[in-house]
Amino acid sequence: MKPKLRIGFLSGIRHAVPYAEILADLPDVELVGVAEEPQSPAWMKEDSAKAAAAVGITYFDSLGPLLDANAVDALIVCSEPTRHAALAARALAAGLHVLVDKPIGTSRADIDQLVRAEEAAVGTLSVINRLHSPAVQRLRRWIDAGTMGLPLHVDVEWFASGAHFATSVERPELVVDPSLSGGGELLNFLLYPVDYIRFLTGLEVVEVHCEASTLFGTLHEENGVEDCAIVSLLLQNGVTATVTLGRVPAAPGLGPVSSSIRILGSHGNASSDDDKPQVSRYDSAGGVAALPIGGPSSVAILRIMLKQYVQDLQSGSTPGYGISDAAASLAIIEAAYESVVQGQPVTVASYG
Repeated sequence: MKPKLRIGFLSGIRHAVPYAEILADLPDVELVGVAEEPQSPAWMKEDSAKAAAAVGITYFDSLGPLLDANAVDALIVCSEPTRHAALAARALAAGLHVLVDKPIGTSRADIDQLVRAEEAAVGTLSVINRLHSPAVQRLRRWIDAGTMGLPLHVDVEWFASGAHFATSVERPELVVDPSLSGGGELLNFLLYPVDYIRFLTGLEVVEVHCEASTLFGTLHEENGVEDCAIVSLLLQNGVTATVTLGRVPAAPGLGPVSSSIRILGSHGNASSDDDKPQVSRYDSAGGVAALPIGGPSSVAILRIMLKQYVQDLQSGSTPGYGISDAAASLAIIEAAYESVVQGQPVTVASYG
């Protein structure tokens, strides 16, 4: 019988609790604890300690106990985004496998740091992603089978519901304060649609035109960051894609996040919704209730992804989503922000 995979968390201020709850249900995982840096602000230490207590694991007031390959096998970085790369690099240097919450970093310098760290590392580096979505996997199988011919255009809609903002985001500043988040909803969300588009087409994005605005969020406006954007993408071979994303008052889905994809192919088209299949109920008073099978997509997909990640590490396989994918997504996001400033299309720089 294989020993359990020992997993710890570097910081617990963002997404640590839902990740830990899923991992705690896996029989081949042992959660070791949550650690925060001694120099971190008091609120970060308090939030990390609360996260540890919420799932019944130990809180450490320094990183040392978890940066120990004799006590831990893998670490998940759940800090604010602007600290993701630095913490991941430290974990890699300690000889551990590392899974980083999204985004992997907020700048080209972050990617450069992680590329150097991974080159010298024994462990693997991976990033939280949604490519295990059953709907997206089904679309990819249809494309591979030639059902639609060649994909010529992809349209993705991605919306977070403002109605869930208070419960899905631990602290609003982790999304709207650039010193913590690195940006607005483009940095927070665009990587998911971009991942879908690259995965489904097998092509790289070469040019981006983006328009962004603050339409709904008072906190976004106060911090000078966008809450909505429309992104036009030119891919290799002349293939095109569009992304509409935002944090809106009410998203057209059944959970905190809704996402849909439409692919126009040379011989057909297909569409998918991450929240389907679903069970719907109609009552005699005219009310309608619906529930996605497997739970909200943001939870169901994460459950599949983390289970696969654990299986990969247990079997000695390299997780499928690594630094090259994360670097490609961040380069596109960087180009989108530059396009907003310039008001014109921007070529995507390759880096990483």
